[in-house]
Amino acid sequence: MMKGHLTVARELYQEGESTAAQPHFGHPIHEHYDALEPAFEARGVEDVEPALQALIDETREGGEWGGHAEAYEAAFDAIDGALQTVDAELRDDVTFQSRVQLALLRQAMHEYEEAIDDGEFVNVVEYQDSFGFVQTAKALLEQHAELYDDETRETLLAAYDETLAAWPSAVAPASPVMTPGELSASLFKLEATLGQY
Repeated sequence: MMKGHLTVARELYQEGESTAAQPHFGHPIHEHYDALEPAFEARGVEDVEPALQALIDETREGGEWGGHAEAYEAAFDAIDGALQTVDAELRDDVTFQSRVQLALLRQAMHEYEEAIDDGEFVNVVEYQDSFGFVQTAKALLEQHAELYDDETRETLLAAYDETLAAWPSAVAPASPVMTPGELSASLFKLEATLGQY
């Protein structure tokens, strides 16, 4: 989820929406860090919070994205480093990786529902969160592609592409491309396929 927030923050910033990006740069610390801190301490992970805070501090200064790319990569690398402390047998387990994707997709669905009321956007921050979570779930599939047979992998990638049509960009369109019901129907193939594991 931290990666999802950072992904959408970067997309917004690169699209010229640096103000809209700011909450998302902060969400990994403000929404997730407290719950994860005991696990980080138990596993000797010390660099996540400093890297995330450095990114927040840098991006508040504004300027071109290129000036912040190094801090962004450092934050992503710190999260990846923390992920490497997960037991290797879980990291390489198709059931575990499928369940992580499912958790991200279900959270994305929840956020998308929160973003829309009566066919209109009422909270674009939630729309943006959902975008980041689905992007991150797809990236996880691509990162662990070898865990899936060819047919399943192609089915999942096609289903991700179909689902991502709900988010034409990180910046919310004038009105939703999909209703929450339509998104739920689109997510069904992903959930059904990942749920087989």
